[in-house]
Amino acid sequence: MALEIDKRHTALLAMDFENDIVHPDGAFKDFGFAKMVADNNVLDKTAQLLAAARGAGITVIYVSVKFRPGYPERPANAGLWQGLHGASALIEGTWGAEIHEKVAPREGEAVVTKRGVSAFAASDLDQILRTARIGTLLLAGVATNFVVEGTARQACDLGYDAVIVGDCCASVSQEAHDASLTVAMPFLATITTLEEVVAALK
Repeated sequence: MALEIDKRHTALLAMDFENDIVHPDGAFKDFGFAKMVADNNVLDKTAQLLAAARGAGITVIYVSVKFRPGYPERPANAGLWQGLHGASALIEGTWGAEIHEKVAPREGEAVVTKRGVSAFAASDLDQILRTARIGTLLLAGVATNFVVEGTARQACDLGYDAVIVGDCCASVSQEAHDASLTVAMPFLATITTLEEVVAALK
């Protein structure tokens, strides 16, 4: 069945496209994210997704993960956050915490700051969405098994319909990406592609 999108009540979330994560010179360049982003042309595909959403009048919201120097908001209570502290990455005001220029926000588009895995973690995203009467979320971001999956899980619990645009996401490896989209996510979200979303927005 063809994907259907209610343009009035849908938002595109572009998540964690910071330089430290997706740029080949970023702090996490050795983790695999930037390589998969490049190998799968994720930035160009996400730019196409953003253009389609803007052209259709869909609300575009950016989700940015960043912290104050010293990480007062984020204890190193898991391997992911220990790696963050060790890399001195995603510090507010640095190049690494900026959104990659290929998918940068336009004037007037909301940029939400989060302090954890999910886009809802210590952010005002839920308030923004409910104020705009948004019920469906198109999800694109890096990494598939962190921000995308975490946001989809929480969105489901909060009553939103989550739609993951799989080819506008990437992880540390193709295997990790595929596992995230094929094991639990199909039970909590709709898994789709850039091509299907573009067709639904025409």
